[in-house]
Amino acid sequence: MTSASHIPPGSPATPPARPGSSVSACVVVRNEEAVIERCLSSLAGVVDEIVLVHDGDCQDRTLEIAERHGARVFVRPLVGHAEAATVFAFEQACSEWILSLDADEFLSEELRRQLPRLVADTAVNGYELVWKMWDGRRYISEKGPHKLALFRRAHVHVLGMVHAVEQVDPPVVRTELHLEHRPLYNNFTLALVFSKWRRWARIQAREYLRELAELPRFNWEGTPAWPRRRRLLNRLSPLLFLAYIPGAFVQNLVRSRAIYSLPVNLRISFFHGLLAGMTQLYVAKYLYFGLDDDPASEPPRPVSASTYH
Repeated sequence: MTSASHIPPGSPATPPARPGSSVSACVVVRNEEAVIERCLSSLAGVVDEIVLVHDGDCQDRTLEIAERHGARVFVRPLVGHAEAATVFAFEQACSEWILSLDADEFLSEELRRQLPRLVADTAVNGYELVWKMWDGRRYISEKGPHKLALFRRAHVHVLGMVHAVEQVDPPVVRTELHLEHRPLYNNFTLALVFSKWRRWARIQAREYLRELAELPRFNWEGTPAWPRRRRLLNRLSPLLFLAYIPGAFVQNLVRSRAIYSLPVNLRISFFHGLLAGMTQLYVAKYLYFGLDDDPASEPPRPVSASTYH
């Protein structure tokens, strides 16, 4: 492991890449002292380095805990979501493989044992891991969903936009190894939808109205401008935001029917529909009435919930 170091805003030079099947664990956080110990402890002895990026100034003991675990610590200007800092984290990683984690995730014992075998396979560029849904007390799914969390650094492509998902060049293998995900709360409640999820919607709406080329990116080869469809959706957002609620609800319900029981699927899909509708509503508000707030600067824990997860 490398020794811990505080890095001020700005991108330092990336260390030279390590050859072979080395692994950099990349963790993006904001005030996560309640769960970060569990996450970092699960990485001991199975990764070559830990790159921990804090979004904005730290207001708790997160960085102190990270230092004890030998992490390379970076403090970045506040953005308000994890994806932008994820781009920076990947830039700093110096191993062949990246294991991308949230603070409330940790490696199961079987995943710890099997990780060396996974990264030794020269025919694979990425792995999807089982990522069961947790309601604050227990898992409410068994078969999934799966999360793309382990991939070769040279073959992952990231757009630093809220809720953007990493894209990895094939072949990508789906495994039954479990990446534990246990937030200290139930993410699917109306209280969180109208606090944390609403904050996400406002941030995403603001990003939809930025130039696409302004968003951070890692190995990103996509178009430098928003496609015509996105620009049209922005313009029509006052008319479409209500349609997004049932549309996203049905889409999520169909996509997740094999993962959750019907009652759980209905609940989760309903909340995803609300998020989609709120995002378009804020696109309409910001586009036609202007930007009059900064959701990134709001307190990160309105209902004792993690900022990002």
